[in-house]
Amino acid sequence: MKILVTGATGLLGQELCPVLEKEGHQFWATNSKIFDITNKKLANEIIDKVSLDLIIHLAAYTNIDQAEVSKKEAMNVNHTGTKNMAQIAKKLDVPIVYISSDSVFDGNKKTPYKTTDETNPLNVYGLSKLKGEEEIRKLKKHYILRTSMLYGKGGKNYVDTMITFSMLSNSISVVDDQILAPTWTKDLCNKIIEIINEKPDFGTYHLASSGEASWSDFTRKIFEIKKRNINVTSIEKSDFPRPAKRPKYSVLDSSNALPNWEESLEKYLLER
Repeated sequence: MKILVTGATGLLGQELCPVLEKEGHQFWATNSKIFDITNKKLANEIIDKVSLDLIIHLAAYTNIDQAEVSKKEAMNVNHTGTKNMAQIAKKLDVPIVYISSDSVFDGNKKTPYKTTDETNPLNVYGLSKLKGEEEIRKLKKHYILRTSMLYGKGGKNYVDTMITFSMLSNSISVVDDQILAPTWTKDLCNKIIEIINEKPDFGTYHLASSGEASWSDFTRKIFEIKKRNINVTSIEKSDFPRPAKRPKYSVLDSSNALPNWEESLEKYLLER
């Protein structure tokens, strides 16, 4: 299969591309320097020169707090850029896989969000991803894959940051009133490959780790697995104000499509 991958140098892209190669797919790994998704004219000129069977759209503006300050840039990448990719997919008549986020929800539920639940983003990032979803959903041949707090090899992520922090201090304060499902990029990549190979019905899917955890739960588990004696103090979000509002509860109902977050975290840290 001939595949275009946008955002290939990002956290998820660096995990996915080697798997695509192993699977024997022909793919074009791009980033913003060689393929600017926000430049419709240039993107179409490049696409006109290649033959594709599938687009995997990973490119995104992901700095949630900075998005509040740089709203225009975040919307340009996540909405306009995605709109351009959707139009290219329509022009070529090929399916598109779009990675979205749990941030499209407001967090007012107390049970895992289903794909049919109403969206209501609290921040610019969530709104920009939702706008991207709306563009993708205009196409018949699409997969919208919502996920949650990714970590993995190949880029800066929360797990590695905490491990580095543990070498510098023996205590840390972490928010306890924000619940989510931290997700290993390797698990998500395996599911993307499964979708490519098995071609399930087009539509929206939730793909995040099974189970749920607060940030402090997740942090304690990292240190427990690494056998680091770090004192983790639980605080509320209000004690740690940030530019962007976060949903209190953003666990996705993935119907156990991915392993439990604790199991995956342990595997990641053993492989790391």
